Amino acid sequence: MASSIREQRSNIEALSDPFARNSLRVAYHMRRYVVLYVCALAGVVALALFPTYSGGPGGTQQAAAGKGIYGSNNANTGANAGAATNVPGTVSGGAPGAVAPGGAAAGAATTTGSAGGGATTQSASSGGSNTVAIGSGVTRGGVPCSKGVRQIPFSVYAAPCIGKYTGNNGGKTWNGVTGTTITIIHRHTSDANGANEQANDAQIVASGGSTYEEDAKYKAALVAYFNKTMELYGRHVVLKDFNGKGTYSDEELGQGQAAACADADTEANTLHGFSSIDFEGDFEWGPFAECAARYKMWLPQAAPYFPESWYKKYDPYMWSTIMDCENIAHELGEFMGKQIVNYPAQFAGMDGAQNLKGLQRKFGTYVPNNPEYQECVQENKAVLEKSYGVSSSRLDQYNYQLNIQDFPNDAQRAAIQFAANKDTTIILACDPISPIFLTKDTANQGYYPEYLIIGVAYTDSDNWAQLWDQTAVRNRLFGLSQAASTKTLLNPNGEAGRVLRSIGLPVNISSVSEYYLELSMFDQLQAAGPDLTPANIAAGTHGLPMSSPGGAWGTWYFGAGHTAVKDSREVYWTPGTSSYNGKPGTYVEIYNGKRFQTGQFPTGKPPFYGA
Repeated sequence: MASSIREQRSNIEALSDPFARNSLRVAYHMRRYVVLYVCALAGVVALALFPTYSGGPGGTQQAAAGKGIYGSNNANTGANAGAATNVPGTVSGGAPGAVAPGGAAAGAATTTGSAGGGATTQSASSGGSNTVAIGSGVTRGGVPCSKGVRQIPFSVYAAPCIGKYTGNNGGKTWNGVTGTTITIIHRHTSDANGANEQANDAQIVASGGSTYEEDAKYKAALVAYFNKTMELYGRHVVLKDFNGKGTYSDEELGQGQAAACADADTEANTLHGFSSIDFEGDFEWGPFAECAARYKMWLPQAAPYFPESWYKKYDPYMWSTIMDCENIAHELGEFMGKQIVNYPAQFAGMDGAQNLKGLQRKFGTYVPNNPEYQECVQENKAVLEKSYGVSSSRLDQYNYQLNIQDFPNDAQRAAIQFAANKDTTIILACDPISPIFLTKDTANQGYYPEYLIIGVAYTDSDNWAQLWDQTAVRNRLFGLSQAASTKTLLNPNGEAGRVLRSIGLPVNISSVSEYYLELSMFDQLQAAGPDLTPANIAAGTHGLPMSSPGGAWGTWYFGAGHTAVKDSREVYWTPGTSSYNGKPGTYVEIYNGKRFQTGQFPTGKPPFYGA
């Protein structure tokens, strides 16, 4: 037992990313003390049972189409894109700055124009200059603005520049919005505030990582930076800390909806938050996100990897920088169809007495049983079958419970199933903890299939793959990554590095991630224009241009949906090569790191491992 504990501690300390480290620590803790965590759920509380935000005295919020300052280039806006008719876009009730039934704020600006450059004129009843000058003038950050310049001039991802706005912003346009402030709730879930989390923080500090408390400081400093540089039309973002009842670890697993909804209720009706971001990584998972939409709150980082169909259901409230799994399903299908399925399993090894190497590839997908992820797996299978003629007999699948305490048992069962079915290639459509057990279980059987990553949930990060059984993955691990190389992300002279150093923050994985997530949030706020409502955020966001080439986080484009990242690179694992953290094992890019969107993947055997 002592040796096992030492090994677990060593694995935990091998991770520099605080989220990854805490996740692994929880996984080991749950394995050892599972009996302490067995509890009965009283049942899931239906969303319909919860009251909605009333819009304050004198009115309710009604549905309305949105209009952002950059214009909209598709139908995924406002009450369109599958939004329910009772989903509001504006506030009514006659208060100063309230939005009238027609959708335009009383006394607020109405906009015309596009991101193509030039001034976009506006009319208003009072105030200074009511012109949103896109591509002209000088930004509030002091940058000369012209066509093609972004609000942060060296940024690949910042919205097109706007001359400093001095007009009437309409005052209170939505719950949590005043003439001078935009309130965003910084939710501390209950498991982020207790003694156990404090102990975790102490261990993280001892091993050189960033705690959630340090990350919160990064967040606050970046908000202050973006408040000064991005155009918010006379307003500024205010982060308001809130200690909630919900549990992040439950919500991540699709559980704990009653407590999550109670938190959303408090945030909307007591704290009057326009938006919410979570203390443990900004993302608000499904249980909270669905209730936040019920309470008319905008979430810039909601439920990572959920399908676009889910985001449309909760339009205009739900967004994410991270690629949705429907897009992943299509990119993966094309990558496999053009480069993998028609070639033998050249990287596989022994399966007992049989050598899998050289056999026709047969795939076993390891995926959570959440309905949202299952939908995307089925989409991927449909692409393979209809577009590339892959028989369903070559597509095996194991659905596991996204519950940390069950990971070891599910991994063991999956290894047995995949080996029995002679699957040559396991697709890791899963969390990054499960492969710790899955790779060890396959190796223990003498079963050495290929492992194909699809870029989700840190499976494409060096930190996590270093913890997997290296005998199992040596010369057998390859696939897609939506992230950039860590070296590129951490470049001190790169986009994030320049900003972080300018405001006195360290350049590390935590601070760089915060930079890009918050930049995406402020892009949306700027795109909405002075009349700040979720519907106008939607219209403005869909009108944002595609990011410039060469960005550290791939290509961003919201024009076709509710998530930003739109492309992937191809990588393979090399256990003998040192990573950025000085430890052995790193992902190596092929095709010189070129990134591909659906319709762009090359045809032919990919040069993984020099093949």
